[in-house]
Formats: sequence, structure tokens, C-alpha cells
Amino acid sequence: MSNLDAALEMLDLGWSVIPCKPETKRPRIKWKQYQETLPSEAEVETWWTDNPHDPIALITGALSGVVVVDCDNEEALHAAFDAGMKSPFRVKTKRGHHLYFQHPRDGVRRGPRAGVNSRGADWPRIDGLDFRGDGSYALCPPSNNYTWDIAAGYSLDPDEMPVWEDWTPTIKDEDEGFSFATLDLSTVVARNPDEFISEWDRTAKYVRETYPTTLKIPSGVGNGRNERVMKYVSEQIMEGNFGPELRVRGYAFMREFFEEFLSEAEFEATCRSMEQSEKRNHPDRFNSEGEYVHRKKIEEEKAQENGGGRSRKLIVMSDAEEMIEKSSARQYLIEPWLPPASITQVYGYSGHGKSMFVQNAMAALAAGKKYFGPFEVMTPAKVLYMDFEMGMSTIARRLLEMRQIHGNTAERLQIWTPFVDDVEMNLRTQEGLIELQGWVDAIKPDVVVIDTLRTAYPGLLENSADEWAKVNQLAVRLRNSGYAVILVHHSNKPSESGVGREAGSTNQLTVLETQIRVTQVYQDEDTARQNAAIHDDSYERPVWPSLSAKLAPDFSLFMVMEVRYGKVREWSDAHDRVQWIGFAQNNKTDERCVVSSKSTKQRAKDMALDGKSIDDISRVLQRPNRQLREWLEV
Repeated sequence: MSNLDAALEMLDLGWSVIPCKPETKRPRIKWKQYQETLPSEAEVETWWTDNPHDPIALITGALSGVVVVDCDNEEALHAAFDAGMKSPFRVKTKRGHHLYFQHPRDGVRRGPRAGVNSRGADWPRIDGLDFRGDGSYALCPPSNNYTWDIAAGYSLDPDEMPVWEDWTPTIKDEDEGFSFATLDLSTVVARNPDEFISEWDRTAKYVRETYPTTLKIPSGVGNGRNERVMKYVSEQIMEGNFGPELRVRGYAFMREFFEEFLSEAEFEATCRSMEQSEKRNHPDRFNSEGEYVHRKKIEEEKAQENGGGRSRKLIVMSDAEEMIEKSSARQYLIEPWLPPASITQVYGYSGHGKSMFVQNAMAALAAGKKYFGPFEVMTPAKVLYMDFEMGMSTIARRLLEMRQIHGNTAERLQIWTPFVDDVEMNLRTQEGLIELQGWVDAIKPDVVVIDTLRTAYPGLLENSADEWAKVNQLAVRLRNSGYAVILVHHSNKPSESGVGREAGSTNQLTVLETQIRVTQVYQDEDTARQNAAIHDDSYERPVWPSLSAKLAPDFSLFMVMEVRYGKVREWSDAHDRVQWIGFAQNNKTDERCVVSSKSTKQRAKDMALDGKSIDDISRVLQRPNRQLREWLEV
């Protein structure tokens, strides 16, 4: 059946129908008059003759005699059923279902935002659950992705539809006076805590709970994409973002959470609609030239708040217990060296694999792998990797290798490099810092990696405490904003006493929480000496044979690195300070994999799986029972 034939049939049922634009699902015509008067048959024929593929929109409300409950997902559908909203007349949509009801036509307006008989206190606040009454419309079959789903024994007869009932509290009209003694708050519904957080955080919470593997809302599943995007755009306008800035942020939101974006036309229509609404409702936020000046006002107000009158609180002894509780509750991203909102430095000689180590650790973190070698990935996270050194071919090859090892990262690992957008970034300049801030704001990562400090800060006087103060300031700002920061740095030349330390002034250590040194291990003594590396025989137990024994057939090691790490300002013996990670390749297929030593925590878990008691594990591993119980979650 063509859209024209279907529209004419609906008109015969007494339904007011209008055409919508396929790309935006917004009315193609001015439709206010058709909320009060049915279109003529000639008008309907003209509309769909001119645009035969236009979706059909049913104007809901008293004129058509129809109320529609829009359930964009299974959660919303079950919530509607639980509230008593059941109907044998349904429409299957791309995302969920529409439930059809008769409008009571009792003279009471039932608009989606009007009066007590709309979204009152008892209307379920569920993402993806919407009410379409007076002053609204709903797309219907045979529009693309819309099909009738009518229960057996029923036909498309409006008289057979169940009559809509108001799921709202009863409001008494009579004035009975007021007394606190008789005040009854039993019907008051507490606001959902989610309503107090931003749409970004609310959607992030939903994605983590619903799609923990991909951290993306899949295409074709009803999860309120349009509504979420509209809410986010609206919030951004309230924060003073307008024009190009609004669109950059909107695309960042969709890139973060959705496999499928809104079409360009639909997204632009959403932004333009919200901007026009802002102009209508708040003309005072625009200057005489029509420029949006609200953001500047917000920034000035914030600056004034921060400049004076703010509350100040210092730490006192009575805060100790609360601080210990908070610090112990801070979960690692990668245990034991990468907590959220922290600063870590990874250093080593050029060519020893420090970037390779960090990139693979971040790929494992972004992919949500359980382990990267001996290190446990506690939760999938998003990484912004600022690579100032590697060229296109090197990065491409490294990405292919990491995908072989860790799997797909679902765009949670995003790499910036100068050749991507031909924009140089010098973090010693104000322009460079603004550029970095733009990327962090757009991506909103959990981890920010700067690789390496020498190329990010060209001309950095590494022995100058004042120069390092600039690096420290940026790292602290990122950390205090909630980001975990990883700084990749070079080592000095080795001394007679052994491996060289990190290059530069000791002032660089003042803000670090963890340092990691990466050094290659060679089997050949001469090669190790020439490369300022570690000779395998210098260990009590050679590493290469030990790691090789763990490999599958046809795999052989091509690189082994010693990873030595520790806390800078806080001594801890809870974890091993030295681990070894090897990279191996299949001699026949070029497939790559990672093999490593086992941490004491991993060994404890293995022993527990073998049935060993806490006391037995404690004797073998020389770790206190308390620590073992924590590791084993006993």
C-alpha cells in the first residue's frame, strides 16, 4: 500500500494526518490548523503526490480521537504495562512500540506538557517513554520502519481501542483550607537522582549499565537517541554554548555514545530549533547585532564567584577517617599503577619500548581486556592519546598489531597526532594549551597521554625547575579535572652505576604519583651493553626462557621489557615492583600476542582456585592475610 492510499484510509477513519520530511521526521507543512480541522481529501492527495515517500504523521488528541504512548525500548514498554497502559493496538517502530488508545473527548486537554492530565507526578519517568496527546503527533504505518502490530481478533477500528485513562493524581478543586497537621505528602513522588545530573553523565551511566562491552548504544534499538541528543543540546545552550561550539559538542556527544548518529539534516534541525527557542524565550541574551553573549556573562559570573565570597575549607585531623575511606574506595583503571585522576610518568631510553608499553596498556584498557600482562584492567575506559612523535606508517602498523593482541577498542582509544589535521601543537604556548583543551573537551576521556614531553614541549629546558613548573601545572590541572594523566619521557644516558634516570630537573617529580621505567632485556650481552639495556643473565632467573615456555606452538619472542614501577610520594609494598612483559609473533601467520610474568596477586588467585587456604597462600607468598583477603575479595 502506498503512503497516499494509507493516508486516505486514515482520513476516512476520522484521523487528521499530515506529511513529514523523511530526513528529519518534522512536519513538511504548517500543521497547527490540522489540530482543529481535518485536512481535505484534495490536500492529502496533493501532499503525497508531490512527495510520495513522505512519512505519515497522525495528529494525536481530541480531533483524531487518539492518544499514543511511545515506548522507545523494552524498559519503557514494561513500565507502560506496569502503569496499566495496555492496548491490543500497537505499531512496531524502529526502536520499540507505539500503544494506541481512544481519546476520552471529555473536554479536558491532554497535551504532553499541559495541565494536570498530562505528565503529572505519577507519569513514569523512564527514558524512552513518551506521551502523545493534544498538540502532538506520531508517525504511523506504512512510513519507513513502522508496521501495524494488532492483536488477533481485532481490526483497525478506533471504536475498539481501549479508552485512555489518566494516570495522574486527583486534584481537589474545593478550598478546604490548609493545615500542617493535615498535610499529606504520600502522593508526592521523589525526583529521580538522575534528573539532577547532566545528560552526558546520565547517558554514560545508562551505557555502562546496559552495554558494558561496547559502551555504545547500538543502531536499531530504541534508547531515545533523539530525545537524549535534544536534552544534551538544550543543556549546552543553557551553559552558554551556541553556533559552531554547540554543534561540535553535539557531535562529540553522539560520537561518544551512539553507533549511529542522527543524520546531518536532522541534527542541524535539532540545533536550529533549540537556538530559535532560546532567541524567543531569552532575547536579553543577545546583543543588538544578534550575537549570543550569554556565555560571556556565565564566564564572568563564574569568575566573580571564584574571586570572592567562596567558601574555604582546609584539612583538619578530624577529616582523616573520611579521607582514608575515600582514597581506599578510589578504584584503579589499571591495577596497581593507574588510578583515576592521577599523574603517572613512564620513562626509558629511545627505542626501548616505553611508547609501545603505554600504547598497549591503553589499548587493553580501552578494549576492556581483563589483563595487560601482569596488570589487571579494572574497568573499560576512554583514552585520548596525544602522540607528538610517530609518523603515519608507524601508527598504522602499531594499530594493526594492537588490534591483533587486544581486539577492537570500540573507538575508546583515540589518537591525536599532528598529521591528522595538520595542526602543530606546542604546549609551551597559550595557543597549544587552548588546542589541547579543545580536544579534551570534545573527547571527554578518562585518560590523557602525552607522548613524549620533549616533542610536546619543544625546546624544553629539562634542567630548569621553572620550565618543569609549566609541565607540572598542566598535569595538575588535568588531574584535578578528573583525568588520569600519563607523561611519556626519556631517560638520561646510563651512568657507571647502572640504568639512567629520567631526564631533567628533580622538580618534575613533585607532582607525580607513580613512576614506571621501561628497559629492554636482551639475551646477548654485547647487544645489551650497546643499547644500554639489561642482559638476561644478570637476573637470578633468566626471563627469556621463562616467558618462551608460556607461548603456544609456532610463537616466538621478539621483544622482552622490564617494567619497574613504584609510588613516588607514598611507599607501598602491596604489589611487586618489577615485572616482565614479552611480545611474541607467530612464525607462520604474523599474529602477535603478549606474554608476561605473573604478579603476586595473580599467583594468589591461582592458588585460591587450586583450593589453597588463606594461611597457606600467606606462607608461600609472604603476604599478610589482610591483603590476601582484599585481593581475593574474601
